[in-house]
Amino acid sequence: MERKAKKYITYVIRFAKSKHKKQVIKDLAAEIKKKGPVTGIKSLLHKKSHYYFGEVDDHYHVDSIDLAGLSIQQYDRNKKVVLPLVTRPKVSIIVPSYNQVEFTYNCLHSVFEHAGYNDYEIILADDRSTEDTTILRENFENIVFILNPVNLGFLRNCNNAATKARGEYLVFLNNDTQVQENWLAELLYIFEHNKDAGLVGSKLVYPDGRLQEAGGIIWRDGSGQNYGNTGNPLNPRYNYVKEADYISGASVMISKKLWDEIGGFDELYLPAYCEDSDLCFKVRQKGYKVIYQPFSQVIHFEGVTHGTDTSAGIKAYQVINQEKFRKKWEEELKLKSKKGQHVFYERDRTANQKHVLVIDHYLPQIDKDAGSRTISNFIDVLLELGYSVKFMGENSGAGTTYQKHFQQKGVEVLYGSQFDFNLKRWRQYLKENMSYLDAIVLSRSSVCKPILAFLCQQRFSGRTIYYGHDLGYLRLEKEGLLKRDDSLLKMAKKIKGDEDFMYQHASDSLAISSEEIAYLHKYITKPIHYVPPYFFNVQDNTAAYESRAGILFVGGFNHPPNQDAMRWFLDNVYAGLEAQGIYLTIAGSKMPEFIFNHRERFSSLSVLPDVSVEELEALYTRTRIAIAPLQSGAGVKGKVIESMAKGVPVVGTDVAFEGMPKDDGFIYKGVNTQADMLTEIIRVYTDKNQWQKLSIFGKAYVAGNFNMENMKAVFKKIIG
Repeated sequence: MERKAKKYITYVIRFAKSKHKKQVIKDLAAEIKKKGPVTGIKSLLHKKSHYYFGEVDDHYHVDSIDLAGLSIQQYDRNKKVVLPLVTRPKVSIIVPSYNQVEFTYNCLHSVFEHAGYNDYEIILADDRSTEDTTILRENFENIVFILNPVNLGFLRNCNNAATKARGEYLVFLNNDTQVQENWLAELLYIFEHNKDAGLVGSKLVYPDGRLQEAGGIIWRDGSGQNYGNTGNPLNPRYNYVKEADYISGASVMISKKLWDEIGGFDELYLPAYCEDSDLCFKVRQKGYKVIYQPFSQVIHFEGVTHGTDTSAGIKAYQVINQEKFRKKWEEELKLKSKKGQHVFYERDRTANQKHVLVIDHYLPQIDKDAGSRTISNFIDVLLELGYSVKFMGENSGAGTTYQKHFQQKGVEVLYGSQFDFNLKRWRQYLKENMSYLDAIVLSRSSVCKPILAFLCQQRFSGRTIYYGHDLGYLRLEKEGLLKRDDSLLKMAKKIKGDEDFMYQHASDSLAISSEEIAYLHKYITKPIHYVPPYFFNVQDNTAAYESRAGILFVGGFNHPPNQDAMRWFLDNVYAGLEAQGIYLTIAGSKMPEFIFNHRERFSSLSVLPDVSVEELEALYTRTRIAIAPLQSGAGVKGKVIESMAKGVPVVGTDVAFEGMPKDDGFIYKGVNTQADMLTEIIRVYTDKNQWQKLSIFGKAYVAGNFNMENMKAVFKKIIG
C-alpha cells in the first residue's frame, strides 16, 4: 500500500510539472468515458504516464525496472555454473575485475543465463584483487581465470587479457553489469548483417530503470554526452540500430583481427577513461562503423569500481584524458557540431545524409498484404540509397510484431501516444524536426491528407512524395454503378477528392502504371513518376515441373477484391478442377469464414491463414500454378508479380494483369469466364512445355521490370 501511495504521489508531481496539463486532462476524460473511472485512470497513469510526463525532456524517474522489461538478480552463490567448454570459441568475453566480488559473481552468472548464444569463453581478468575471489574461480567451471602478477590498471588489464583470447570476436564487459536476455546474440547479429560493422555496443540502463546511454555523442570541444542519459529506455529515439560517435566500454564487441590491427586500447589514456572513445575513433579511421544495438541490453551499476567524483582518485583521469583525446582527434572534431547543437543528426552521425520520413497507416506487415510489401520495399530502397529513414504510423502502438524488424534495419520507428493521429500529435514532431527532413513519403490519402495540408501551411521546404497505392476510387465507382449503390458512389467521390488533393499539393507523386499516369495527367499538373511497386529476388533455380502439384491463391482478405475472387472461383470453377485431382491451397491473412466453410464441400481444399514468409516460400517451391481470379481491383497485383518471380506460372483474369508494363512480347492473356478459367488452368497444369515457357518468361519479366535499381532511380531522381 505504501509503495502504491508513493507511486501516485510521483504521478501528481509529474502532472504539476508537465507542460501539457490540458492535454492530459482531455485524454484522461476520454479514457474514463471509454473504460470507467477506476480502469480509465489506471490505464492512463500506469501504461501511458511516461509519454505524458517524460517525453518532452525525457528526465524523470522510472518507478519500476519492469518498465523496460529488465531484471536485476541476486544469483544463488551456492550453485555451481558450467560454462561452455569450447576449443575455438566464436566470442571471447573479457571481464576485467578488481574486488567487488559480489558484482562480478552476478555479472558472470547473468552472462550464463542470458547470453542467448553459447559459442563463447569467459576470460575473468583479475587485476590483483585484495578480496577473496575463490568463489569466482570455483563456482564457474570452464572459466579462463587470469591473475595479474601486479595491478595493471583497467586499460592494461584489458589489453593483456585480449592477448589470451581465442575468439574471432572480443567482448569487453564491465564486472559491474548484469546482461539481459539475448545480450550476446544481439551484438553478434549486427556483425552478421552489417559487413562494415567495426565495433558494436549495448544499450546501458541504470539499476533504477532509467537509461544510461543509447550510444554517445562527441562534440566539437571533445566533450562527450551519453545520449539519452536518465531518459526512458522505451523511447523510440533510443530503440533503433544506428551509428554512434562512441559506445561506452561497459559492453562492446569488436573483431579480434581489427582489435589487433588497431593495437587495442591506447596507453596514452593510462590508467583509464577515454580509451573507449579513442578506440571508436580508430575503428572509423580504419573504414568501419561504430554501431549501437538497442536490443542488447545491460544494467550498469556505474561508479561501483571508481566512484563518480571526477576530482579525486582514478576518476580524475576522466577530465585529464578528455583533453588528451581532444588534442589527438582535433582535426576530426572540427567536423562535429558545437556542444548541444543539432542533436537530431549528431545522435546517429547522419549530418551528411538525407533524412526521409515515411508515413502510412501502420508499419508494413510484410507477410500480410501487397501494400505493406510496397512500403517495405520503398524503405529498403531509401536505406540502400544511404538515407536516414524514420517511420510514423497512424496505428503507432509500441511493441508491434514488425517493429523490431525495421529497427534492426536502422529505421527509427516513431511509436507511442506522443504520435497519436486522432489527436494530431504528429504536428509537434513535425514542427520540431521538419527543418532536418529532406523528404516525407505520404502513403494513402485517408491517412495523410491532414498531414500534407499541415506541411503546406508550415511551408515545408523538403519534398512531399505522395503514393496512393492505386486509383481505388475507380474500382469503388464501378462497383457503385454496377450495384446502383449511392453510398458507394458517394464514398468514391469523397476518396477521389482526397486523392486529387494529394496529387495536386504534393511536390511529387508516384504511380504504378502508365495507364494511371495518363489518366491523372488529364487534370493533375504536378509531377507524377512511374515507380515499380515491388522488387523481387528472382529464383535462379526453380523446382522442376514434375516435382510440383496443386494450385495456390495468396491474398490478404481484408482487401474486398480478394474475397470476391475466391467466392467466384470456389462457387463456379473449382469443382471441375477437384474432379481432375487438382488440389487448391488458399493462403493469406484475415481469412473469412466462407472459405473455411468450403472445406466441407471440397476435400482437396487446404486453408492456411497467416502463413509466415518462410512457409509461403515453401508453398511456391512445391506449387505448380498460382491463380488470380480477380473480378475487380486496381493497380499492379503483388501476388501475380511474386508468383512470376518464383518461376510459378499464373492463370488470372484481365484484372490480374492490369497495370503491368506490356510490350509485344508479353505472353500472358487474361481469362474471364468460368469455362475459360477452368480450361486454361488445366492446359497449363498438364502441359509441361507451356508451363516451362510461362515459368521462364515470368522470371525474366520480373527481373527486367520489378527490380531494386528501377525503384532506386525514381527516389534518387526526386530526393537527390
